[in-house]
Amino acid sequence: MRVAVSFVTSTLMLLACTFFLWMFFAAATLEQTAEVGGISASPGRDAHEVAYEFAAKWRHGMAGNSPLYMPGFFAVAIAGWFWCAGKSLSRMLGEGLPLLGAAAVCAALLAPYAAPRILSDFVAQEGFNVSHASSSGTWIASAQGVYSLLTWSSGIIASRWSLRLRSPKPLLVPLALNLVLAFARPWTVADFTSRWFRQTLDCEPAAVISFLLVPTISAFLVWVELRRIRSERRKLKTPSNPRKATRAPIN
Repeated sequence: MRVAVSFVTSTLMLLACTFFLWMFFAAATLEQTAEVGGISASPGRDAHEVAYEFAAKWRHGMAGNSPLYMPGFFAVAIAGWFWCAGKSLSRMLGEGLPLLGAAAVCAALLAPYAAPRILSDFVAQEGFNVSHASSSGTWIASAQGVYSLLTWSSGIIASRWSLRLRSPKPLLVPLALNLVLAFARPWTVADFTSRWFRQTLDCEPAAVISFLLVPTISAFLVWVELRRIRSERRKLKTPSNPRKATRAPIN
């Protein structure tokens, strides 16, 4: 039974990580198109800046390409929470690194298929002309995507360990990783969260639904872990041999 559960959670984690990285790698094709001069802008507009901003919105589901904001983040949060259950740090590293490598390969293979759609959305929404398009991003963009996934997934795992240990110390690891991430990419957490908040106030359906899902999913995942902890404690208090435990002492 445990083997079957481990296989299912690992499969879901692989799919979630692939989806997360696919959105990053696919959006990087637009950035690369801007880098090689494939986008022409009208006077007074910076094609490079607008393309990078649109790519950042697209990978976070904020460019009209997703019914939810941050879909990859939601997927990894749910899958990662169940995947790390009962695993030691060494086991998570032993299983997680090959899983991350497989997800990166799958995402890289799938990214070119999304490039035409991203360019079409970009042209329709921003009004730029694209003379030639790139089907892949740069290694820097790929590295940023992988690092973003590591940072986010470490935050999910650390949150579960904090509940289990009743200590905020595990959260220091993702905190440090997020500080590095803030310097590694121009589109920071503050940028998209402020945009998300503004569109929630404007009653944008995708923004509102995504905003409400954050506390809902968080509460559910916390409940799952607290329930697991209580179950483990009850097992520790229950005697291994109830008959022997209730047998009257012999004088």
